Amino acid sequence: MRTFAFTSTVLLVCFQWHVVAQSPPASEPRRGQPLYQVTIVSRTTKALNYGYLTAPTRIDFRGTPVLADARGEAIVEPKRGATQLKMRFDHVPPPSRFGAQYLTYVVWAISPDGRAQNMGELTLDGSDKGKFSASTPMQTFAMIVTAEPYYSVTQPSDIVVMENVVGPGTIGKVQEVNATYELLPRKPFTYDVGTEPKVSAAPVSQEQYEAISALYQALNAIQIAQAQDADRYAPERLARARQVYNQARTYPANLSKEIVSMAREATQIAEDSRSIAVKRAEAEKLADEQRRLNGASQAAPAEQPTHTPPRTSTQPESGRARSQAPQASGTQAPQVGAAAETAPTIEADHSRLLRDDPQAPENRKRLLSALPGSYEVVDSGRGVVVTLPQQLVAAASLQSYLTPLAAAIRPYKDLHIEVGGHTDAENAVAVTEREAERVKLALIGTGISPEIITVRGYGNTLPRASNASGAGRGQNRRVEIVIAGDSIGILPTWGRTYTLQPPAR
Repeated sequence: MRTFAFTSTVLLVCFQWHVVAQSPPASEPRRGQPLYQVTIVSRTTKALNYGYLTAPTRIDFRGTPVLADARGEAIVEPKRGATQLKMRFDHVPPPSRFGAQYLTYVVWAISPDGRAQNMGELTLDGSDKGKFSASTPMQTFAMIVTAEPYYSVTQPSDIVVMENVVGPGTIGKVQEVNATYELLPRKPFTYDVGTEPKVSAAPVSQEQYEAISALYQALNAIQIAQAQDADRYAPERLARARQVYNQARTYPANLSKEIVSMAREATQIAEDSRSIAVKRAEAEKLADEQRRLNGASQAAPAEQPTHTPPRTSTQPESGRARSQAPQASGTQAPQVGAAAETAPTIEADHSRLLRDDPQAPENRKRLLSALPGSYEVVDSGRGVVVTLPQQLVAAASLQSYLTPLAAAIRPYKDLHIEVGGHTDAENAVAVTEREAERVKLALIGTGISPEIITVRGYGNTLPRASNASGAGRGQNRRVEIVIAGDSIGILPTWGRTYTLQPPAR
């Protein structure tokens, strides 16, 4: 009977999930031995088109075979420039049941062409319930929930625990479209049915739990980045992630909000370093392959004379000796040319200063000129910095104020935006992160993709002026929007490059 239950479970998973399954042994499994192992490689679900809606509607969530009891619902409300969602979930146990490396859940929006957008972390309370609010610029999308090692991942893992379905509470016309997306397999999923995790430690409060979880997520992100050679390809970013993580560990336990803020910052920096490392490693691989092909094409002409012996065979011995004499002297130009052909050449890639886009300087100038004169703009080595005073951040007109900025950056690809909150008060990292998050939501409302926006709360660590005067404190209460990316280069418009020449002899 037990074998029959196992077999039916595997068949259900195979039918719905496009999986690679490992068959169980014929003998009765020992206590503690996994009943099944599956590695999910792809998934197809329903993407719903909410563009037809004129009023909010309800969409349900159902658990997948790996978490069949999980339930949820979302209230979907299309707005101008974004679709807003309010969700609640129930019967969602801690993600650690899928493996010690899984520390949180992430809610995803999946476009019909398979592009995944991380909409944020689903935090549970002590009764396996959770609430979640988010927005997405997409109009047609599917929603899934996955177990993840940290909150800022950029691709869904293969532990998909819930997905959206059209329920009885759905109002109006909703068009269904199939969305096939790739999943990131990290290891075969192993789940021992009927075995609950043993809890031996003393219980902690919700705030303490969130702080501990955030620290472990940061450590996971750092270790995963290190495993993907971030120490080699993005050492500065990874070192910064370690520094912020270690700083968060030094905070006393009663500063749980500050610990969460610093740990989440370390997690995001580590994920950035991992992404940079992957891209740079791939670029290095392509460059090596190109050099190999170029070397092979240059070696072919050099070998050509060896395949034409008749010309050398008809040359008299004395002629050959005379033709070789200048080469033996080592002072003639032909010898220098031959040495230049055989010696390896080292070339400086000046385009790297422009992040491989020769139009970057002109793009940067156009971007600066497109920003309204009412903005406080500084062109710096960090990028194009737009500063918002604190009173504007709290104003109802914030989104309309930022609309020209969205129009200015829309023509350029490969841009990323960091929204950093600053203040004059001590121990206010969480406050500045909330202000930066408010600006991020306003930017999303203007049509900017949330995938290119990161949020930082710097507290009072980066003041612009002295706090000794009221005017100085007012300058330090601000939010900075830093626009950077390959298409506008890394050099400010006032910067220049220098060519190094060898010394004259």
